[in-house]
Amino acid sequence: MLRPALPLLALALVGTLQAQSPFAPAPPPPSPVPLVTSFPDTPSGKLLTEIREHPGVVQRVEYLADLIGPRLTGSDQLRRAQAWAMTEMKRLGAVNVHEEAYDFGLAWTRGVDSARLLTQNGLRFRVDQLAWSPATKGPIQGEVMLVDARNLAELQPFKGLLRGRILLRSNPDDKRPPLGRRTGDMGAFQAEQSAMTQFLLDEGAQAVLLMSGRKNGLSFTTSGPGRDPKKPAIPTAYVPQEPYKMLLRQVARKEPVKLELSLGGSFSAKPVQAYNVIGEIPGSDKATELVILGGHLDSWDLGTGATDNATGSSVALEMLRALQATGLKPRRTLRVILWSGEEEGLLGSRAYVEAHKAELDAIQAVIVDDMGTGMVKGFDLQGRENCRGLMAMAIAPANDLGVRELSLRVMNSTDHAPFDRAGVPAFAAIQEHVDYFEGTHHSQMDYPDHVQPDQLIQGAQAMAVTTWELLNMEPRLPHGVVTRPTRPNP
Repeated sequence: MLRPALPLLALALVGTLQAQSPFAPAPPPPSPVPLVTSFPDTPSGKLLTEIREHPGVVQRVEYLADLIGPRLTGSDQLRRAQAWAMTEMKRLGAVNVHEEAYDFGLAWTRGVDSARLLTQNGLRFRVDQLAWSPATKGPIQGEVMLVDARNLAELQPFKGLLRGRILLRSNPDDKRPPLGRRTGDMGAFQAEQSAMTQFLLDEGAQAVLLMSGRKNGLSFTTSGPGRDPKKPAIPTAYVPQEPYKMLLRQVARKEPVKLELSLGGSFSAKPVQAYNVIGEIPGSDKATELVILGGHLDSWDLGTGATDNATGSSVALEMLRALQATGLKPRRTLRVILWSGEEEGLLGSRAYVEAHKAELDAIQAVIVDDMGTGMVKGFDLQGRENCRGLMAMAIAPANDLGVRELSLRVMNSTDHAPFDRAGVPAFAAIQEHVDYFEGTHHSQMDYPDHVQPDQLIQGAQAMAVTTWELLNMEPRLPHGVVTRPTRPNP
């Protein structure tokens, strides 16, 4: 019997091992998107059919994420994305395409971050600087200490103990009873946070480490106070859960734990402006009234910003493409807005509302897509019970696609919220989470690999037909500021 050639033998062995592996990939879960084989010959049905048969939404997400990449507000990459979006809007038939500027503050660029233990096991581990926090000006060395004070009063016992220390500020094993529910304005909260930071600086602490809220080695980022150079700030970084908990165990042994830390972010020399991108499809007999469809184009920078929020931005552009392809003309004017500064506190939408106070009464509704790739199931009504009937009419053509939920829940963490607070009916889409809050949101996992094409296309269909119905229904949604119970700040 002839001996098989060595490469063939190796290939056969690999195949055998793969077949026997207990870690063979599991089949994907069934899609939650209902299978609808045909849609009625109505304007909404035409939009549903067009988006299903000729979708461009996935390709736009891949372009934004793979070719432009992360899009921090104030960065050159966001400016590239905005130029691309304006070109896309014009190509897809929008008119009055333009940018609107607002004052942003200092821009920030991520540098090289590193951490290694100088004691115990000598491990190097991942750290990611909190955006808009100051750098360490090269490697620093210090002893690690847990300081899990939750307010200024709880910091006082640490006076005289922090000089030269690197502080752990998250405590996942905290057994203390929770503090009383805090109510009041955000200004008081921010003032206390600034006072706590100033205390750490006055006491000589070198840096702060926070634990990522993501499991399985994923990091996290969000925004520090450094856009305003007048606010106190300390070098701060997120650490994945596993090495962070290791540091906690080492500190608990009551032995010195010494760390070398380097955080390399940098600020612009001067404050910059940021921009929102706007385009319109003019209406006919109700052209002076508006429906706003939008999402934020800015992102964080650990990943490529695919699901937060290239998805929502691409869904808004898909509405323009579908209108162009079908030739449908709305009664009200459609205004598509791609905001910036969302991740730093809804800055773009807040600036837009402030600049457009005079026309807020002309807005029929605002709807926003900002929860990743998951299918749209309905909309949060922000406590606006008086809008339920008309919103039920608006989503009716997409009911068979699973768009049925109209919750009174108040969700204030994306760009509809400034409109809602100003009395305009404004709603965020309720979406399947997929792996958004467990994985992609603000982490290094936010790549197009985690986009679910069928769910994203369903989301584009849902947003398009809801927008169309709001553009064309005869009645207007009731306006007015909704009185809600006072809730604690986040």
